[in-house]
Amino acid sequence: MNKGFTLIELLVVVLIIGILTAIAIPQYTTAVERSRGTEALTLMSAITGAVQRFRIQRDTWPTNNDFNRLDIEVPLISGTTNQFGGTNFQMTMESLADDGNGNARFLVRAARRVNNSQYFLKTIVTEQTNGTFSTTRCCTATQTGDTCTPPTDAKAMKYCSAISNGTPASF
Repeated sequence: MNKGFTLIELLVVVLIIGILTAIAIPQYTTAVERSRGTEALTLMSAITGAVQRFRIQRDTWPTNNDFNRLDIEVPLISGTTNQFGGTNFQMTMESLADDGNGNARFLVRAARRVNNSQYFLKTIVTEQTNGTFSTTRCCTATQTGDTCTPPTDAKAMKYCSAISNGTPASF
């Protein structure tokens, strides 16, 4: 009695493993990017709260990219002395022009470059004329200002959709 596997049985197993791999790897990279985006959004939320407290205490926004003046510690990117963020994102912040209705605005941005694509997570903080704050978040390919148009690059759009649960323009 011969024991062992036939060539056909081995080919079927290799084919099944190949199909599972082809399905699993894109799902895995999307899940990893979603977790990295969550890390950036968590840091952005902390920065947003610190910016709002700074604005309330001093009646002015912090200086652009001056994370050292905030009441939280924003990590430096490894190997740098003036770039803030973490392993996966570079954080920046800047004051924006008012929205035309007298509401002051401030932008906190997380930039990410992955697989020859780049996208930005943005949190726009608006101080209403009555002193309350509102925030808007979006994932976009546009670095400057408060523009929140979805990326046109397919990879960046895939990552933005994963981070924002399918609504990258604002979430």
